[in-house]
Amino acid sequence: MNHGILILVVITFWLMRFAPNAIAASPPLPDLLQQTRFIAYTPRSFSLAGGKVRAATEAGIRKDLVLLRPYFNGLITYSAINGLENIPRIAEGLAYRALILGIWDPSSEIELRNVIHAAQKYPNLIGAIIVGNEGLYTKRYQQQDVQKARARIKKTLPGLPVTTSEPFFLYFEPEYHQFFNDHDLLMPNIHPVFEKWFTPAAPIPGVEMVVNMAEKFKTAYSRPLLIKETGMPSGPREQGFSPKQQALFWSELHKRFPFSPHQALACFEAFDAPWKPAEMAVTLPGDHRGEGSWGFFTTEGKEKPVVDILPRKHD
Repeated sequence: MNHGILILVVITFWLMRFAPNAIAASPPLPDLLQQTRFIAYTPRSFSLAGGKVRAATEAGIRKDLVLLRPYFNGLITYSAINGLENIPRIAEGLAYRALILGIWDPSSEIELRNVIHAAQKYPNLIGAIIVGNEGLYTKRYQQQDVQKARARIKKTLPGLPVTTSEPFFLYFEPEYHQFFNDHDLLMPNIHPVFEKWFTPAAPIPGVEMVVNMAEKFKTAYSRPLLIKETGMPSGPREQGFSPKQQALFWSELHKRFPFSPHQALACFEAFDAPWKPAEMAVTLPGDHRGEGSWGFFTTEGKEKPVVDILPRKHD
């Protein structure tokens, strides 16, 4: 054998033996968007009350993911600590197609290490990383915090898409355009229910808003778009929300939204979270009672009418 070829064979062997994750790649973004039905997921066994965290349990996560799997083949998470770091391993065992992992605190060394480790261990499962969720809007962190974490991830995993997530209107503020344009994809939150004109009894204008905003993103940015959060809660009834109207919103949105290899939307969210209203009130003034009722499933795992709009099987 030629000496040069022999050296190449040896180098290739050692790269494959000790750095398999440097060779393996995450799913291409067009495939990720077109072939994955995502749902935003926080484990039912996780909660936050008075600043005290109840960590998610492995048994609880497994029970959740078994329940969700017939309808969804992709998950979007919000954090990578307090038990949520176990989601990739459990999801991989249940044949989920793709995960987009969230980092709640861009300055958290533990969260950064956990998502990098997960992407290295499950390169065909982890499709992207989200650095932060609405932290620029709420001033939990600054642009440079997101940029520093993103650079850290890209240095270790250059082929893995990295982004952040903020309310839609921030993407159209001139001072933020270049910041968002530097990301590999856009994952905004578009919530018509927070607009003054929105009426729960008539959710169709909210559906039209989401569709129109997707077009506006297409005009302003050349990046792929995955709407991470939208929809409407199923309660409280005294504010006009109901499970029936929630189902109507999602039914119409799936009919009208133009899914493509460059544009998709995730369902929001997997389960009701009764602990959220009190925690949100700590940082944002206002009535947050609806925040505990966004789920497609109740805290007991019971399907809401909105689940009926989804095909039973999704590989």
